Amino acid sequence: MRRSLAILAVCLVVLSAVVPAAGAASPQADRGATDSSPALYALQESNETTSNNTSTDSGPTTADQVRVNPVQLDVDYHSVEVVDEDATFNTTGEFVMFTTTEPVDAARITQSNAEARVLDGGQTVRVEYDEGAAPPDEQSLYTLELFFADDSSKAIDLYASETEQSVEAAALQEWEPVIDKWQDFAEEHGYETDPDGVEAYLEWVDDRAQLVDGFLTELAAQSIGWLIAGLMNPLNVIIGLSLAALAMWRRRSKHGEIADALSSMAGRYEQELMKLENDRQTAKRTADDERLSEVAAIGSYADYYEDAFGVKSPAQLAHLVAEGEAKRTKDGLEMVHHGADDLDTEDLHDTWLEPVLRHIPHERQVVNHLLQTVKYMESEHNLGALYRDTREDLEVMLDDLERKETQLTGAPAAAGDD
Repeated sequence: MRRSLAILAVCLVVLSAVVPAAGAASPQADRGATDSSPALYALQESNETTSNNTSTDSGPTTADQVRVNPVQLDVDYHSVEVVDEDATFNTTGEFVMFTTTEPVDAARITQSNAEARVLDGGQTVRVEYDEGAAPPDEQSLYTLELFFADDSSKAIDLYASETEQSVEAAALQEWEPVIDKWQDFAEEHGYETDPDGVEAYLEWVDDRAQLVDGFLTELAAQSIGWLIAGLMNPLNVIIGLSLAALAMWRRRSKHGEIADALSSMAGRYEQELMKLENDRQTAKRTADDERLSEVAAIGSYADYYEDAFGVKSPAQLAHLVAEGEAKRTKDGLEMVHHGADDLDTEDLHDTWLEPVLRHIPHERQVVNHLLQTVKYMESEHNLGALYRDTREDLEVMLDDLERKETQLTGAPAAAGDD
């Protein structure tokens, strides 16, 4: 009996030790499950935040944001039709131009028979087609690629047609007033106004001109014959010389003092001319000793002009612009260019300024360099008589370039280009 009670007591002691331990283990497991859920949520939220930040940091590229608009010219030989905005265009004519809302670093067309280039300012692109770029009455597809500073790019499809048309066709429009006037004259004189009729009228006018010219020539020949006959008569010669001597004597007696004064003034005038010429030569020599960089508008750009043309002073550059450049050949001197007279604002890159424009892409800035150099010679060395006409020509060119840039971009030209 006692042995049974002892065994029962041992079992109760064991049970009392096991039950609290199990109770303590169960709450701990529950807490572990509860704590793991917030940790999992925090990890998921952190991943979502990182994903959102990455998406925001990448952002749209310049190629995604840029807008490409065609430049419409009010002429018959050129037109641009928008098929898909900023992506596809139908073009007619030998060239087409586009303006962009973002600066373009470079442009190209990999297919043959077409070429693309970025104009000054970086927001105008010109595409030029060869004459056979598109078959007659058909279209050819060209892909224009635009590249931007952020390494993004954009491709545009151009369907070209009638590329054989050119600006030369527009030149006929300039002759229309003349042709209309010829037709009116022909009609007034009873001729037809078609090409054959106008040609017949012009031949009639030419015949009349030759008739009048022949009459005047014959009259001149008769007059010369009379003169020779008169000179062959000694009496006529004596009478003529006597009359001339009498006229000179009367003139001298009546206007002698005035003649003497004029003669004296002529001497002083020649002296003043010689003095001015000497001063001008001295000024040119002085300007030739100066550095081109002393012209404020040029400054450090002087190296480009020296590399391109070998000019080192304001005088040398001004002379190059005003007089041009000549080279010696076996037949003598041959003009390479005629300075400002050979500059064409439609495309200065095709003129003798091209070596400088490789380094200074702004055409207005280069023309302003030339203008400021000429003004420097006028103001600092009093050589306005030599360079006045050249200065006026350069000022007109600068205005033309500013007007052209404003028409292409739709905004006033930037003052920084000057």
